[in-house]
Amino acid sequence: METTFTPAENPIMPRHEFFRLVGTSIGAILLSRCMAGCSAQDNPEPTPDPSLKVDFTLRLDEKINENLLSKGGYVIKNDVIVAQTKDGQYVAVSAKCTHLGTELTFKSVENQFYCPSHQSRFNTTGQVVVGPATQPLTQYKVEVNAAAQTVRVYN
Repeated sequence: METTFTPAENPIMPRHEFFRLVGTSIGAILLSRCMAGCSAQDNPEPTPDPSLKVDFTLRLDEKINENLLSKGGYVIKNDVIVAQTKDGQYVAVSAKCTHLGTELTFKSVENQFYCPSHQSRFNTTGQVVVGPATQPLTQYKVEVNAAAQTVRVYN
């Protein structure tokens, strides 16, 4: 004796419905992992440690530091970003974003330090201008010796 099922006893899911549900489920899983990776709970903001001793001198006549000769130029050394602002002043702050630790760049047009990962921006004294970062950068003292063509950075 052969058994036959009626549609009510054997519901069949159409192929397109199955793939829609699978795709939605995979998308939800990926999105939740992405959101978890960006949450402050999993990635607390690193706090700058101003107690770390910083004291180094950059020679402006060395090729590695030639960017500092022009307004808007910057170099990174010892986790410190040193820049010449558009008005010709030298400034130095910690080189890592306080949001997730990405290395910063200096945008001379805005006269701001910029994080390429999440677009946080900091002014020339290290204060947050635009988040998601909420902690300021550590600011360092800068001493320029024009005769010796050096820039000293220290705290």
